[in-house]
Amino acid sequence: MRAHTDTSASATLRYTWEGHSVASEFSTEVQTIVGPLLERLGFALDEIDDSPDEGGRRQHIAYYYRSPDCKMQVYESSREGEVNCMIAPANLPNEFGLRAEKWQFLTRFSKRPDLPLAELAELARAEYYAYANPLEWVRDRIAKNYEAAHKGILEMYPTG
Repeated sequence: MRAHTDTSASATLRYTWEGHSVASEFSTEVQTIVGPLLERLGFALDEIDDSPDEGGRRQHIAYYYRSPDCKMQVYESSREGEVNCMIAPANLPNEFGLRAEKWQFLTRFSKRPDLPLAELAELARAEYYAYANPLEWVRDRIAKNYEAAHKGILEMYPTG
């Protein structure tokens, strides 16, 4: 579903899909917390996916951003119980990353401490829960890991 931005009515961004207006706390916060950083990195909002599953319940919402050579998605998954982000080459379709081939977590390309997996998982949980808002955690992860992830995704999936 394609989203269309309408900022004429108010300063709050509103998105419409097939004539239905969607304005949620998550939507507003993605645009105000994560959006400015992505814009500084050269990204523009490309699409919003709020598609329900076969049972009619929303399982996720994903915001897709595009730059000239890669894409980012910021998502909330009710099934997985998480808010996170992923990166992919620019030529891929906008597909929810937990189910899509070639979408990668940014930290895949970052150097990790040489610690046992259980300890790394505990550190990651502690970092996540240190934030009052999960989108602030996402923003800071992008700021910290984008350079390595950008280079890594282009090397992993060359487009030229």
